[in-house]
Amino acid sequence: MAPDATAPAPRRSIRRRVAGLSAVVVLSLGLFGVGSLFSGGNTASAMAGHPEVLREGCTWDSSGNYVQNCKVWSESQNKFVTVQIRASNGSDQGIYLLDGMRAQEDRSAWTNDVQAAQVYDGNTDTTLVMPVGGASSFYTDWEGGAGAENTTIAQETFLTEELPDYLAENFGVSKNNNAIVGLSMSGGPAVTLAERHPDQFKVVQAMSGYYQTDNPIGALGVFASQTIVSNYTNGIVNMWGAPGSQRWTDNDPSKNVNKLNENGQVLIISSGNGFLTSSEMAKLSQQDQISAMALEMLSAVSTVLMQLQAAQSGASVISLPNYGGHTWENWGRGLADGKDHVLEALRNNPPVTEKVQVVDASGTPDPEGSTKATQAALLAAESTPVLDTVDLSADPSTSAQSAASSTSTDSTSASATEPGVSSTSSAADDTQPSASTPSTESPTSESGADTGESTVPPSTTPSVPIPAQSSIPTTTPVP
Repeated sequence: MAPDATAPAPRRSIRRRVAGLSAVVVLSLGLFGVGSLFSGGNTASAMAGHPEVLREGCTWDSSGNYVQNCKVWSESQNKFVTVQIRASNGSDQGIYLLDGMRAQEDRSAWTNDVQAAQVYDGNTDTTLVMPVGGASSFYTDWEGGAGAENTTIAQETFLTEELPDYLAENFGVSKNNNAIVGLSMSGGPAVTLAERHPDQFKVVQAMSGYYQTDNPIGALGVFASQTIVSNYTNGIVNMWGAPGSQRWTDNDPSKNVNKLNENGQVLIISSGNGFLTSSEMAKLSQQDQISAMALEMLSAVSTVLMQLQAAQSGASVISLPNYGGHTWENWGRGLADGKDHVLEALRNNPPVTEKVQVVDASGTPDPEGSTKATQAALLAAESTPVLDTVDLSADPSTSAQSAASSTSTDSTSASATEPGVSSTSSAADDTQPSASTPSTESPTSESGADTGESTVPPSTTPSVPIPAQSSIPTTTPVP
């Protein structure tokens, strides 16, 4: 008798179908989890680009150019730090711009005295990161409190641990595809941060900096500048301990410049000649003219020494010719002149984390492995390659047996190679909507700057990208 075609399907086939569907779902979830595990290490899951989108908790800055004022929590300093950010058009690369000795607490001079967002306009497809504040801090972690208020300063921790997490989460900025730019007080620290954190910064640009600080003259300069600008009379000891200590050596960029060579990083360096241009003199009082000339001449000497030290170390150094005094006009030129070199290094240099690593016997990466391997190779090359057969036996008690059996034993050898990994980066769409924004003309004074915060977006109607201006707005000197 034929089975009834209208009869319900056996319960067993239904169970098979449900079981098969469950297996597919479980397998899919498993593959998704594995994919997330392997892809979530560096690239943020946040939205990358979209400069026209105001991030949560941020406000539009009055300088326009899609610069946002964002409050970033610093656990190490127990406070919120304002960071002015202009998002890329879609790439994950970032450029950190550090301020000078007289950094204000309300806004970065990179939006006030130099319109960095016009130099690195939308066509560069980079996220600009401009931390606010940090006067006299040397952008480092202090061992003690600063000044009479015993202020906690942990700038290095903020810039290399806390801020990257925020940028990855909210702006899609990579943690190892960045450049760092510093000037005057922050010129040397920018180089030091690159030397100490090669996995974060591929390229560093330093302008009018001071690079030989671990000596009596350098320590005296640090003491004088911190005392005059911020009344940090205790900074000479509370920042890195007593002068001459190991931390002073560790934070002297000229004494660690060989690390740039070891990591394949690029150093872009420049200073003026100390002779003021007519436009600089027109903006400065007589006292400020003298200061701008003296500071830049001192920096020029330090810069020439740093160029020689970097070249001797084998590091990749790009020296940019410049002129003028210790002013933002000088640094506006330097930022524009270094732009193509910075972008090229970001585009072509592989992340340091993807280079060959030296590991110890347990397989753990050794941060000093490359240096140790180089030193061992040099020692081996200097030694006489003579084989002493007496030392071949590892255990003296068994040397007789080893000698007796050596006639019937062949020796073998094996070699191992360590592969290297390279990577490439690609640029995303560089179109940026823009419209009329508040005036981008920089003010003529660093003091009394407006907070620049606004809840009104700088653009409501998509239009064409804002072109980079041929002349960089500049204002007052001596940060």
